[in-house]
Amino acid sequence: MRWTLKWSVIFCVTSFVLTGIGAAQQPRAHESASAAARKHVFVDGKPIPADQVIVKDGVSYVDASVLAQALGASVRPEEGGVIIHTEKATCDCNKTQLEGQRISEQFRSDVAGVADEIESLRAVVLKKEKVALGPRFDAIDRKLTLSTVHVQTDADMAVYYALSYANNSLAITYYKQSRGVPAEDAQRNQLDSMMCAMESKFALMKGVLVPGGSCSVFKRMEAQLAPKPAERSE
Repeated sequence: MRWTLKWSVIFCVTSFVLTGIGAAQQPRAHESASAAARKHVFVDGKPIPADQVIVKDGVSYVDASVLAQALGASVRPEEGGVIIHTEKATCDCNKTQLEGQRISEQFRSDVAGVADEIESLRAVVLKKEKVALGPRFDAIDRKLTLSTVHVQTDADMAVYYALSYANNSLAITYYKQSRGVPAEDAQRNQLDSMMCAMESKFALMKGVLVPGGSCSVFKRMEAQLAPKPAERSE
């Protein structure tokens, strides 16, 4: 009886100790996993090697020189610490205007939003939706015609022609499709039409028409305004 009681007590104590050890190991495993996760430190999307990261009391530490290298910075030792120096972005703050031809303020105001109106119509046309768009094309054309009284610069005239071309080209595509012309033929030149509308929009937003665009109208205007080479005298 005594032996039975003795082994029963030993079994109970052993089970209790093992249970306690298992319970203690679970948090440690969890803490180990969390520490491993905190060893992943990224700078501008690039990881710092895990062996360069130290985790202590839930806080990740990285050597100043390693961090500076990741930032593309330099480190200078000072009394009582270090100074990390990063390169500042250079900026020509006195340059207030982009290279190109200015667009007059009144003309910008007159045609503001025209490019977006054209592109909203383009989405409907290319989807071949059965919607009467004739009046909307006419309204855009009327707005552009009224804006000509405020055309003051070559850039104003170029944007006017580009927007008019984009609107008229899209209107032609719309009328061709409504008459059963195959889409491949009806939608010809629509990429150029879209480029003219979008490049006009960006020029109006900046207030400057910058050379080198893809719109055929702007290319033609640039060629006409380009200085001609001097003729050689014999």
